Amino acid sequence: MLAPDRSRCRLLGSACQPDADVAWPEAIPGSALLSISMKTLSRLFLLLSALWLRAAAPAIDFDGSWTVAELETEQGPLPEETRQSLVFGIAGGKYTLEAAGQMVAKGKFEMDWKSTPPVMTVTEEEGQNVGRGVRAIVEKTPTGWRACYALDSSDLPKAFKVGDGGGILVARYERKAGSRPKPLRALLITGGCCHEYDAQAVTLMQGISKRANVEFTLVRDKGADGTQHKVSAYQKADWAAGYDIVLHNECYADEKDPAWLEGIVAPHRAGTPAVVIHCAMHCYRAPTNEWFRFVGVTSRSHGSHFAYPMTNVKPEHPVMKGFPAVWQTPKEELYIIEKVEKEATPLAVGYSHETKKGEANVWVHQYGKARVFGTTMGHYNHTMSDPVYLDLITRGTLWATGKLQEDGSPVAGYGPAK
Repeated sequence: MLAPDRSRCRLLGSACQPDADVAWPEAIPGSALLSISMKTLSRLFLLLSALWLRAAAPAIDFDGSWTVAELETEQGPLPEETRQSLVFGIAGGKYTLEAAGQMVAKGKFEMDWKSTPPVMTVTEEEGQNVGRGVRAIVEKTPTGWRACYALDSSDLPKAFKVGDGGGILVARYERKAGSRPKPLRALLITGGCCHEYDAQAVTLMQGISKRANVEFTLVRDKGADGTQHKVSAYQKADWAAGYDIVLHNECYADEKDPAWLEGIVAPHRAGTPAVVIHCAMHCYRAPTNEWFRFVGVTSRSHGSHFAYPMTNVKPEHPVMKGFPAVWQTPKEELYIIEKVEKEATPLAVGYSHETKKGEANVWVHQYGKARVFGTTMGHYNHTMSDPVYLDLITRGTLWATGKLQEDGSPVAGYGPAK
C-alpha cells in the first residue's frame, strides 16, 4: 500500500485542495479499491460516465459497456490498475458505473448539440455526488471518443488538454472488449414483378447480418407480384420511424400517384438512410420524377442478360475498399442509365457491349438529409449470393448509416459477431 500522496488534488470540489484521504495502492484487489477512496472514485466517475454522441457523431453509437483507455488530470494520471478496473454502461441517456465489479454510481446526462464541440451536462442520481452537475466538451476519436471536463469551474474547457485551470480532466473511452452496441434496425421492403423476392430477402438479411451488426424487419406483401401495388408499410405517414435504414428491393413501376410517391420519399428526404437495389430504380414513375431524384439515377430500361466486367472507378471510397479493380460479374441484367443526379457519385461501372459504354451500377448519393447507397445489380439470385456482392451491399449499408470507417471497415461494434 502506498502512503497517502498529499500533493494530489481532489478531482471535484470548490477548490483544488490536497486530498488527504486518497491513498492509491500499487494493486487493486477487488473490493479494496472501494474501501481506499470510494468518495474520490465516485466523484471521478460521475464525470467519466456521461457520453451520448449519437446526434453529433452519427458514425458512433454510445450505448453499451465502456472502459477508460486514457485519463489525464492536472495532478497526474490515474493508476493503471485503478483505471483498468472501471466499467460503465450507457443506455438512453442514463449511465451506471462499476468499479472492481461493484456498482458505485448511477446518473443521467443531457447534450447540447448546438454547441461546437457538443457540450454535456452530467447529473449523478445515486452515489457520492447526488444532484451535482458537471459540464464537458466532447468529440469522437478513431477508436471511440474523448471528453474534457471542467471539474472545478462552470467555464467550459477551450481545448482537449489539461493545464487551463479549473480542475481539467481529459479522458478517452473505448468499447469494452466483447461488448456490442444495439444492432442497426433495418427495414427491408421487397416484392413486385420479375424476381424471386422471397429467396432474395433471405439472402440479403442473412448475408448482411453475418457481416455486420444489423437486424431486419421484413415487409413482403402476399400476392403483390405485379407492377402496381401500394405496399402496406407505406400506409402510415411515419412509416420509417424506429428504423436506422431502409433497404428497397421492390419493383412497382406502374404505381405512379405523386402523392403516394411523396409519402414514400419524405422520410428519406428528412434523413432516413436508404439502400436501393436493382429494380427499385424502375419504381414509382410518377410525372414528378421524384423517385429518380431519390435513388440518384434515372433508368427506365435494361439490355440483354450477360456477364460483364465491372470496374471500380472510386477505389479510394470506403464502400469500394476491398472491392476488385475489375469484377467479372455472373450473368446479370445491366441497367441503362440516362442520368446521374449531381449529388450522386458513381463508384463502379459495368461495360455494356450494347451501349458501348460503362453504365453506372454502384453509386452513393445525398438526398436531402439522407445518405443513399445504390446498385443496379441483383436480378439473379446467384449474383446476390456472391460474397463479393454481399460484402459490397454490407459496406453500402454501413456507409449510409455512418457506421463505415474510411478504411472500409465497420465502426467498432458494427462488424460481424465474434
